[in-house]
Amino acid sequence: MRAYYRKNPQLNRAKALASLKRAEQILLEFPTSGGRFQDLEAVREYLIDGTTSSLLYTVARDTVWIIDIRDQRGFRNAESLRSCTRELRQRYGINLIPAN
Repeated sequence: MRAYYRKNPQLNRAKALASLKRAEQILLEFPTSGGRFQDLEAVREYLIDGTTSSLLYTVARDTVWIIDIRDQRGFRNAESLRSCTRELRQRYGINLIPAN
C-alpha cells in the first residue's frame, strides 16, 4: 500500500492512512466485521474505505492478526498468506488451514 501511494503521488495518501487507521480500530472493536476470504474459514477480509486495499486477517487467542494489506488487484496475496500461515503455525501453534 505504501509503495502504491508513493508511485501515485496524485492520490491522497493522508486520506488513505486515515482510512487504514479507522479499519484497524473497527477490527479491534468488532473482530468479525470482515467477510470470509475465499474458501479459508479462519481468514477474513476487511475493505479499507476509499482505497484499492483491504486487510487480510485472522482472529485467534483474542488477538486480531493482520496477515497482509491486500491489493485487491491480486498482487502478492498468495505468498503473503503462505508466509503468515507458516509463521503463525510455527511460532504460536495457530492453524489457519485445517489438516484434511
